[in-house]
Amino acid sequence: MLNVITMVGNVVADPSNRSTGTGKSVSTLRLAVNNPLNDKEVLFINVDTWEKQAEFVSKFVKKGSMVSVVGRLKQDEWEKDGVKRTSYAIVADRVNFVGGKKKDATAAATTAATAAAPTSNELEDVSF
Repeated sequence: MLNVITMVGNVVADPSNRSTGTGKSVSTLRLAVNNPLNDKEVLFINVDTWEKQAEFVSKFVKKGSMVSVVGRLKQDEWEKDGVKRTSYAIVADRVNFVGGKKKDATAAATTAATAAAPTSNELEDVSF
C-alpha cells in the first residue's frame, strides 16, 4: 500500500506553532486548494509539519504563501455527543514555496530590461 499525497495551494492563516512534551517542534498550517475543473470548489485541509520542517514553516511560511506539500494523508476519528466524527490532515514530509513575489519579480525584470535597453543616442549611431 502507498499513502502519498501532493497538493499545491495557498496558506489561509499564519501557521500555529507548538512543542510536544518531548520538545519536538510542530507547526500546523491550513491550506486552500482549488479544484482546477471547478473554480468554486475549494478544499481546506490542515497540514502538520514536524521538527526541521516545522521550524522552516514557522519561520518563512505566512498567510497568502503559495506552497506545495508532499506527505501522507492522516485520518482522525472521535466521538462527540454520541456522534462519530472524522477529519483528515496531511502529515508533511516536504513544504516548498511555489512561484515567487510577482511584484518584486516584475520590478526586477523591468529594471533589468530598462538598464539593458539601448538609449536613443546609441540607436542613432547604428548604421544599416
